[in-house]
Amino acid sequence: MKKAFVIIMAIMVFGLMSSFAQKPFAGVIKSKYIVEGNVDANVKASLPEEQVVYLYENYTKSVMEKPGINVITITNGGAKMVYLIYDITGMGKYYIETTEAEIKEQLANMKTDYKYTGEKKTIAGYVCEKVIETSVDNETDEETTTILYVSKDINPNADINFGSHPGLVGYPLRTEVTRDINGENATIIVEAYEVKADKKVKLANFLLPADGKKTTQKDLMKMFGMDEDEDED
Repeated sequence: MKKAFVIIMAIMVFGLMSSFAQKPFAGVIKSKYIVEGNVDANVKASLPEEQVVYLYENYTKSVMEKPGINVITITNGGAKMVYLIYDITGMGKYYIETTEAEIKEQLANMKTDYKYTGEKKTIAGYVCEKVIETSVDNETDEETTTILYVSKDINPNADINFGSHPGLVGYPLRTEVTRDINGENATIIVEAYEVKADKKVKLANFLLPADGKKTTQKDLMKMFGMDEDEDED
């Protein structure tokens, strides 16, 4: 009877430990930008020095600050929604909503495959697996390869990546992509240098601003005296 009690207690403790291990990550990830290649200094200067992303379960939130405007991106992996929030000095807050159906339409001509290599790399204290992402535009046959290092300890499913890397399992702590910039090949790397769990990051941090106004990309451009035809030219 005593032996059975010990076994039962061991099972309960193991189950409790497993539940803690599977608890979704809540915290902040800070990443730095690195540009490799013979790239014009103005191009390098146009990139941000760092990226800060807040995570809570399958929610992400990033903030890009510029003079006169803050651009906040919120993704909801459960509902498959993306919100772009523009906080414009002297004009107020506006947000653009993109639904799952709209995202699928935007990606309809893209075919994306992932190769999980088994190669490991430790980034900001987390063991990551190297994944090779290959995307092909079915209309132009243009192929893009992105190297990702993903951690399943931060997020073990694909929901969180639905907008940026649909179908990718694990959260990327490093991305590498090579592009032709003004005739020169340049590799842009975004790599986490700090991953910090923070209990202060709550679901409330991912809500839309109460004073925000829903708008469209077209209407937002009109506010700045632009239209889509001008932007394309």
